[in-house]
Amino acid sequence: MASRKCEQCGATVAADEQFCPNCGNFMDPLTPGERPHVISVSSSGFEEFDLSEPPPPPQPVASERSAPRPGKTTQCPSCGAINPSNNRHCEECGARLSQAPLPTAPRPAVQTTAGVRAALAISGLLFGVVLIALLFNVFNGDGTATLTTTSLESTSSVPVIVENGPLAVIDTSCSVEGIGTFSCSNLTSGTDAQYQVNWEELPADQKIVIRLTFGQPMVVQQIIWKGITDPVKFAQNYRPRGLVISSTDAISDVPFELSDDPGEQVIPFAAIGSNWIEIEIQSAYLAELTEGNVFKEIAIDEITAIGRPQAQATTSTSSTSSTTAP
Repeated sequence: MASRKCEQCGATVAADEQFCPNCGNFMDPLTPGERPHVISVSSSGFEEFDLSEPPPPPQPVASERSAPRPGKTTQCPSCGAINPSNNRHCEECGARLSQAPLPTAPRPAVQTTAGVRAALAISGLLFGVVLIALLFNVFNGDGTATLTTTSLESTSSVPVIVENGPLAVIDTSCSVEGIGTFSCSNLTSGTDAQYQVNWEELPADQKIVIRLTFGQPMVVQQIIWKGITDPVKFAQNYRPRGLVISSTDAISDVPFELSDDPGEQVIPFAAIGSNWIEIEIQSAYLAELTEGNVFKEIAIDEITAIGRPQAQATTSTSSTSSTTAP
């Protein structure tokens, strides 16, 4: 009996079969060009006939193809044709004979690269080392469990308000230098040394300007002015009287008049963020003849600015927590 190859799976199929019994592929019993005016049967389900001849009479349902064959057989659930039991598809209509799920190929095994395998090996080695160290630490080699205490310390900064006090002066300068050892630096030296200038010899339009410079912006609240404390020497010299005070952030100059008294006097003066303050002496009390002496110098014992740094100081606080593990 003539046969041919299935174009889809390569199985051997009888020449008169329309479907491959192995894969169900449609097998055209007539190839194009064998007979003229012939339409081949296609997957659309049209039946073959010759255009020059009348249609063939209908075939009975039971044919020689549906006749039982020797050996084990199975009936097509679609058209009722009898097929060998080893057929997967009906030889008559191409339908599947078995409704069981088609076999599927097994999932390919996960393939890993050499780098991944090396990383896994290193991770496993590290895990083993850590586990051995942990067991050794727990039992300490003699079967006795030990306790490990871990301390955690945290530090935080808390702003602290600095109290007002004497401000540190990094530089003292005067527009008129002092006489000899009675220099301008004596104004902030903290000693009894004085700053003296020959007041009678100054030009009428010249003023004495004293500048106190700070190391950082300061909040100034007041100025303590200190003249000669000895009443006799205080009266024998010229004494500052009219002052004009200014600072870095001052909106306008502040005038102030000192009283004619020895010792300390408080000058109210407010400034925020000042890097320096300036004091200009515009007038003075006249020197007086006392105990047979009178001098032509103006004398100042000390000047102190009171306040605090603009930036508040911070202090660090720490807290410790402990955890204990076997």
